[in-house]
Amino acid sequence: MARTGKPRGTLRQKLEHMAIMAFFGAMWLVPYRLRNRWVGACLRGLLGRMLGYRKRVMDNLDLIYPDTLQARKLQIANQVLDNAGRTFTENMFPAQFQAQDPEIKLHGAGLEFVLRAHQDGRPIMFYSGHFGNHEAFRAALYNHGLKVGGMVRRMANPYFDVQYKRMLDINGRSGPVFEADKHGTLAMVKSLKTGTALVLLLDLAVSNGIAVNFMGRPVYCSVTAASFALRTKALFVPYFSMRNRDGESFSVEIGAPIEHSDAETMTRAATKSLEDRVHADPGNWFWIHRRWKYRPSSD
Repeated sequence: MARTGKPRGTLRQKLEHMAIMAFFGAMWLVPYRLRNRWVGACLRGLLGRMLGYRKRVMDNLDLIYPDTLQARKLQIANQVLDNAGRTFTENMFPAQFQAQDPEIKLHGAGLEFVLRAHQDGRPIMFYSGHFGNHEAFRAALYNHGLKVGGMVRRMANPYFDVQYKRMLDINGRSGPVFEADKHGTLAMVKSLKTGTALVLLLDLAVSNGIAVNFMGRPVYCSVTAASFALRTKALFVPYFSMRNRDGESFSVEIGAPIEHSDAETMTRAATKSLEDRVHADPGNWFWIHRRWKYRPSSD
């Protein structure tokens, strides 16, 4: 399980963490909906420009949608940045977040398969990308008796890393969370074999893996999620946790499971399902990430 003990870092990192927590301590005094709207507006505006997020989003949109009108790309960018700001704020206050929308809509062709697998004690390997707020997905499944865990990368600031992993517990409603390292990988496989439900996100840049086409551009994609599903005979199923147009509620779709074959074939099918969802609702995907950072060699 991810370590949440006493962190060790530099004085600068400690001061940075103190400043972040002081900011969110002040945010606690602001009503929930006003707080979310305000942080979303900040990231859409000056803060997003200062951090370089707006430029990164626009560069990615220009890469993938070169023929799309500039006004449309600006509209998508505003939705992306607003969602990112709201998501960060929501995840800092998980109990308040879940209390705002206790009956998150859960639907999709894979829902019955998931509920049956859970009832039968079969492990479930969920996969997805960075859509909306994935904590809405975990909250929705908790209402059906499922605790979903996963794997996380260690953050650069060790003090905030501990704080973040504590928040992932969502007041005891989370499944086990593992570090993205060798020990975490082994522990995650063991956990799956006991019948847990875990998730991995497939849309982050990796420097190796298999070469796939993602939205018309070559990228590397890890086969870890599919390999885990094969090794543990887990249901391999996508979910899409989408923010609705009101900016506050969510709709979570559980897609049809991908049949077991081999890790590469399953990963390509999974990547295609993510691509289709991005094209259907581009403003709900985190274009802030450098998904095309690593590209397969043409050799």
